[in-house]
Amino acid sequence: MIVLITPTGARRNQFNLCRRWMLNQTYSGEVLWIIVDDGMPQTTESVNADFRKDWLVAKIYPKPQWMPGQNTQGRNMLAGINYVRNNYSKDQIEAIFIIEDDDYYKPIYLAEMVKRMGNYNAIGETRTIYYNVVWRRFITNANTMHSSLFQTAFSYDAIIDMVASLKDKFIDAKFWKLVRNKYLFSAGNLSIGIKGLPGRAGIGAGHQKDYGMLPDNNLIHLTNLIGKEDAKIYGEYNRNSNGNNGQLRRPLFVKKHL
Repeated sequence: MIVLITPTGARRNQFNLCRRWMLNQTYSGEVLWIIVDDGMPQTTESVNADFRKDWLVAKIYPKPQWMPGQNTQGRNMLAGINYVRNNYSKDQIEAIFIIEDDDYYKPIYLAEMVKRMGNYNAIGETRTIYYNVVWRRFITNANTMHSSLFQTAFSYDAIIDMVASLKDKFIDAKFWKLVRNKYLFSAGNLSIGIKGLPGRAGIGAGHQKDYGMLPDNNLIHLTNLIGKEDAKIYGEYNRNSNGNNGQLRRPLFVKKHL
């Protein structure tokens, strides 16, 4: 079994897109999807127990509920991890994924990641692409020593390192410093970091218009990355956006354009 942990809340648009990308996954093995929703009203009702064949769905509703200005990502991830530790043994879990609700996952994402997991404690894709759908701008980051959280999978043994990283603002950077027996790779952008969607603001780099990105006004680059139909979905947000949806003005990665 593989486990997906999605911390979310007050992000209906993002979560419904996440549902779509998970519904499209080609991976055929058993999946446990743990959805941690700390918003009010809850916005995860579009995924229920019969979501997909061989997919189990577990929902957790942490208290207190999220309030504007708070960052509850670490708390919510811990709730998902504890669910795994309390209900499953090491030999039942092949890999644990952090599936962030606002990012794009190609249909082959889970299958290709599982194929690479082997006996590693952590795997992840490098040179993360961020794409801001509000401003239609993108950047290829120069991260080669660690992977973004949304592109990371880890073993049961690496839970201890992930838990030790959860109090850090940048969980992914901390985790990749701690974990041993890891594999970082490039596989043609199995997932894309999507920035600027409406709703509860993200804390990652790339949400700001002034983050050093390249323009993609006609969605040509995004279409090349994810295909015409999926790019069209994100194209709707450019016309309807009223402004900036970010909080962080300090980039996480050293910037490098391609």
